[in-house]
Order: sequence, then C-alpha cells, then structure tokens
Amino acid sequence: MASELFASGVPRIGNLPHVFREYPSTSAASGTGPRTTITMAQGPVQPWANDEEGEEYTADPKAFLLKRCADFMNNIKLMHNWLTLATYWLPPFVTLPNGTRFYRTDKSMDEAMYQGKCGLVIAKGKLAFVDDPAAGVEFKGQNVEIGDWVYFDFHDGRQCTINRVHCRHLKDVSVLGTTDNPELVY
Repeated sequence: MASELFASGVPRIGNLPHVFREYPSTSAASGTGPRTTITMAQGPVQPWANDEEGEEYTADPKAFLLKRCADFMNNIKLMHNWLTLATYWLPPFVTLPNGTRFYRTDKSMDEAMYQGKCGLVIAKGKLAFVDDPAAGVEFKGQNVEIGDWVYFDFHDGRQCTINRVHCRHLKDVSVLGTTDNPELVY
C-alpha cells in the first residue's frame, strides 16, 4: 500500500503520506484555478481558498475561523497557561458606499503573518488567566474565553498553521486586551 501512495504522487515525509485535506475543485476546467490539495507543509496563507470562502470570511470572520478550526478545537487539550489564536486577516475586499468592491492586494493581506496583532481565541489551557501570586501574576478577574478577539504584540507567540489558518500560540500574560472589532487593531 505504501508503494501505491508513493506512486500516486502524494507528498511524503519518510514513509508517511503528507496530505492533510482534499478540497473540492473550484474550477470547471481541469488544471485551472487554485490548488485543491492543502498539505501539512503548507506555508501560511490567507484562510480562504477561493472566492466563495473569501465572501464567507468577509461576512463573518469569527464564524469562518471557528468553523475552519473546529477539528483542532475538538481534538486537542492545551496545557498550562497557553492560548492558541487564529490570526485575523483583513477581508479580501471592502464594499464601497457605491457598491463597488475594492480588492486588497495579496501583498497587503500577507502582512497579517508578520504584523497581525489580533487573533481569535480557539484554545485555552486550564491555567490561563489563573492568578499565581507566588510568581507575581495577578489577573484580578480579567479573563478571555474561546471565541474572544484579543490583541497582542506581534513579536509574541509562536506561529503555526492549522487547517490553512495562520495561528499563534501565546502565553496568557502576553494578551494586551480584547476587542469586539478586530479591524480596529490591525
């Protein structure tokens, strides 16, 4: 079986197939349009794979990111005082008052990887936001929950990609605040 997978052109790491998820084709003509295979080795990219997903993200980034990260959220237990945040990206377009769409360039959207300072909490360790007076850490009732938008210094945290979503692992003490509108922090 392993030789069959290798012969089929599936990317591999050692003896393991490296395909994370297959996406349905978004193009009528074979070989055109975006790639339909996303691998675990995929570098950070915007969280939407096609125009339809871009529309969905623009309409409700929080719902889109929670849905995209659901498998991760339902199958992990984060340890200690760590948080996992799905990075907020500016939507692919803005609809102007006259109804015209203004599309952002790929370069301007790529800045979320390097300058993104706002994220959606998708996982939280049991010790996150728990006072530890012996260590000099007191939150005095401040807390965040899964589904909250938080902002942070973009130098903090460790970056990763979860199901095509750029994420950061961050300690609770690195959270600077919360917001209802992540566009204000971008």
